[in-house]
Amino acid sequence: MLPPMRVAATCVMTAYLFTACDRLKLFFAHNPSSPPPVNVQVFQAKTMDVPVYKEWVGTMNGYQNADIRARVSGYLIQQNYIEGSFVKAGTVLFQIDPRPFEAALMQAKAQYDQAYAQAQLAQVTLTRHTQLVKNNVISQQQYDISYQSTQSAIATASAAKANVDTAQLNLQFCTIVAPFDGIVGIVQVQIGNLVGSGSNAVLTQISQVDPIKVVFPISEQEYLQASTHLNAFAALPIEKRPHLLQLTLSNKEIYPYKGRFDFANRQVELNTGTIQITALFPNPHHLLRPGQYAMIGARVEDLKSALVVPQAAIFQVQGTYQLALLNPDHTTTIRAVTVGPTCGPWWVITKGLRDGETVIVSKGAQQLQPNVKVVPSPYAVPSVSPAETPHIIFSPSPS
Repeated sequence: MLPPMRVAATCVMTAYLFTACDRLKLFFAHNPSSPPPVNVQVFQAKTMDVPVYKEWVGTMNGYQNADIRARVSGYLIQQNYIEGSFVKAGTVLFQIDPRPFEAALMQAKAQYDQAYAQAQLAQVTLTRHTQLVKNNVISQQQYDISYQSTQSAIATASAAKANVDTAQLNLQFCTIVAPFDGIVGIVQVQIGNLVGSGSNAVLTQISQVDPIKVVFPISEQEYLQASTHLNAFAALPIEKRPHLLQLTLSNKEIYPYKGRFDFANRQVELNTGTIQITALFPNPHHLLRPGQYAMIGARVEDLKSALVVPQAAIFQVQGTYQLALLNPDHTTTIRAVTVGPTCGPWWVITKGLRDGETVIVSKGAQQLQPNVKVVPSPYAVPSVSPAETPHIIFSPSPS
């Protein structure tokens, strides 16, 4: 049992604490510590027609590609080009030692001259025998032998002439030239190597890069949707097909030249369910090279009167897309929405927003809490230059 003095002190202390709590409540009631309103930028959702684009990864390849090989066997004595340079058709790339082939050509010509002289002599003899057989000076058997000898001599001369042509070709093949305009690759052999024998090793490669091919796969469903337009393009001469394609390079820059549809592959790949589409792009400065990757965009449809907001207004929280909305009393509401495709600075909202509602576009909107007081100001949508807007691949009406 507590002493009387201790009980009295406890009662006094308890009363004091209750009085202090009441004073604190009264102080905070008259001095609220609410944070000041947040300055935000807002935009009123609107409707507009939105073209829908899709992108695929494309791989570049030369319009023509060739392995340069020696067509005759011999020792390489000269390289006449700079690796990686652009060459014109007919430019000399390599030279094989021509001396053995020059000797073979001289021998073939000598054999032909001999055979030709024998054929001429046989022809003269046949002419004389023809007259003699008519006058019954010689027998028919002698005439037949003369005739057959003449035909044999003529055939021998023809064979000798073919050998001369072959020797002449082999001599020409000692000079290896570019088959078309293009970029020539790294040399695979050394001066002094025996080339054109055994496996007939590749000397170098050449690719025509203007125009350059870009190959990209589309799904079977996408092909069926676009088949009408692709068939219409394919029916036109290649030079009359419209330049409606655009490349986005690996450094995110837009390639300045537009391309056009070339052809669709003959079959759908069984393993992937895709079909390859080939496009052609001008490449006058040889910027694009075989093996590069780029993005090709395609216009697949137009959304009429789609509800859009600036892309900067949308943020993700745990895999869901959300918007911060401005209420009439200048407080905030956080709402989950369903998004559609993007176009330039816009993002289509397919569910969760109504036309005319005001969204908050400011940085840090995802950190706003519901019912927070804000001070709104208009948001200026950034302009998009024409170079940043994807061009149409599958237009509504091919022309």
